[in-house]
Amino acid sequence: MPEESKHDGPEVDPLINAFADFGTTGDLDGAISDFIEENCEHFEGAEEGGENKLEWTDLHRQYVEMIELHLESFCKEHETTAETMFQLLSDVNSDSSLDQEFVPQVIKLCEYSFFFQNMKEAADIMAAKREANTLKSEGEFNLSGCYQLCTDLLNVTEVEKYYEFTGCPWYFRKIIVAASKRLSDIVVLHEPEEKLIFKYSLQFFGRKSKEYVLDDKLVESENMWGKVIQTKCFQDNASSKVRIQAVKPSYAPDGFNENTFEWEDVDGERLMVWKRRIYENMDDKEPLEDVSGDFIGPKLYFRPMSGKGRPAGSDFRDDRVCPGKVEVKEKAT
Repeated sequence: MPEESKHDGPEVDPLINAFADFGTTGDLDGAISDFIEENCEHFEGAEEGGENKLEWTDLHRQYVEMIELHLESFCKEHETTAETMFQLLSDVNSDSSLDQEFVPQVIKLCEYSFFFQNMKEAADIMAAKREANTLKSEGEFNLSGCYQLCTDLLNVTEVEKYYEFTGCPWYFRKIIVAASKRLSDIVVLHEPEEKLIFKYSLQFFGRKSKEYVLDDKLVESENMWGKVIQTKCFQDNASSKVRIQAVKPSYAPDGFNENTFEWEDVDGERLMVWKRRIYENMDDKEPLEDVSGDFIGPKLYFRPMSGKGRPAGSDFRDDRVCPGKVEVKEKAT
């Protein structure tokens, strides 16, 4: 791939790029996750915009002090200060030239909103795990449960090609590829024909929760990165899938992006699979392919926590490609 293709997207201060690398290779993210897990119980039932408890303020102070401690080695190596880094991180968050859809949460970690949201989501995930297994009913299509990512079935080339095609800047794309191997705390709460709630933790990006109302109506909602998009969601009983369609995204202005959740048998094991596909036109029946004939979009497989099979954490396929332009296969006319 041409070298210049690595520099897609607006320029970012070199310190920010170095900090993004620091977040993916050092122990900062692990320390943040440990702090949140140990203290999230104080945020159970918390509501954004509600009462701001004094204990939350004290915990946030401890959280910031912990981050500053981990920043010391980084700042020494790059001859800067924690204050300078926090200001640069703040500037990135307010830079309108950057697509905030792809700004990793590791860049936003100095904000109180990140701290609060991740504490709240961690507490919610704990509560959701307790609820998930109570929603299942024998004999009906129901995805409710707690899951582990099947890293042994993860193809990172698919992940990279997908985010490359959607316009994710290369310096954040490498973080997303690394993060995709560390998806954890996956909980699905599925009320058939009514709604699906998907909760998970994504390293460097924090904890996420999304509720999909399965009414097949076009609505405005935020995607997993907080960007407002037009979506419609429904349960396809003919194929036993939950379909979530984002209509007319910037990279497919006449089509849609579709996420599906379904069951799939892999080597005799029943797994939940999350597929992402891009359709060039609204009436297309087949998704876009690259020049090699592969669909543009990753498949992520999840093993039920009580399921049998290979142990979680086994080797994954690391079919990396150099960042570059994804070539789309032309349709026959």
